[in-house]
Amino acid sequence: MLGGEAFTDKNFTNIVSDIALLHSLGVKLILVHGARPQINQLLENNDCHCPYHKGIRVTTEKCLDYVMQATGRLQLDITARLSMSLNNTPMAGNQLNVVSGNFVIAQPLGVDDGIDYCHSGRVRRIDTQGINQVLDQALSCC
Repeated sequence: MLGGEAFTDKNFTNIVSDIALLHSLGVKLILVHGARPQINQLLENNDCHCPYHKGIRVTTEKCLDYVMQATGRLQLDITARLSMSLNNTPMAGNQLNVVSGNFVIAQPLGVDDGIDYCHSGRVRRIDTQGINQVLDQALSCC
């Protein structure tokens, strides 16, 4: 798991190299990323206020568009960084494929203390079978 703060850290290039190295050693990797700083920045840039209740963002319809934009942009950035050539490293020529999917099934938080969380939710379950199928296929094809 990488928090959204990791992507702006000066050490992120080394993190990407470490991920590529682990992959080249045959380690099955699942990267789950956060995006809170990126979401907060995009909301602020667009003068969109999303309140918090009990430490959880109340994601209104308007906020949801920005949340999706920030997380989508971050996902593309991660994919691009992992797809870059790693010349001048022991991993040069190593192919690292990125797969994403809907492996997390969420449930809405609903209403709590009279506050409607709108589009905010929590993890209901994780499709581990689907994740394992993707990991197994990736190893058998390469």
